Amino acid sequence: MNLDRLNRWMTLAANIAVLAGILFLSFELRQNTMASRLQAASDFQDSFSEIEFFIAQSPEFASLLVKGRKGEQLTVTGQLRLTTFYGNVLRTWQNSHLQYISGALDGDIWRGSQVRLTVVLKGDRGLLDHWRTNKSQFSPAFNNMISSVITEPGKS
Repeated sequence: MNLDRLNRWMTLAANIAVLAGILFLSFELRQNTMASRLQAASDFQDSFSEIEFFIAQSPEFASLLVKGRKGEQLTVTGQLRLTTFYGNVLRTWQNSHLQYISGALDGDIWRGSQVRLTVVLKGDRGLLDHWRTNKSQFSPAFNNMISSVITEPGKS
């Protein structure tokens, strides 16, 4: 009889240990998810800060960007620089959008950026033309999002 009782106590202890392990894993998973979301938010801010600092630190490039925004004629070198820049900017936004739709980037952070993206796209003819010309390089989800925030010619 003592052996049977000991066996029940050991089974109970093992079950409690399994439950404690599951609770610990749940806690760790929650902590890891939070750390991942914080890292995504930090990466998001860093990537846009780099772009903004680049523009702010180069008056010559800022002048080139102003010309591109207005749709003015550019030199071949200027076109190459802006095409490269615009591709980088759009890939950065696409990456952030992917993080948002996967749940890694907080919705509030993304929605604020989406407002900024809309303002930039509507005010930068060169960037918008670049996107229109190179849509095939971006994901369907990203293209749908951009299409939803801008007014295409011929659409109301």
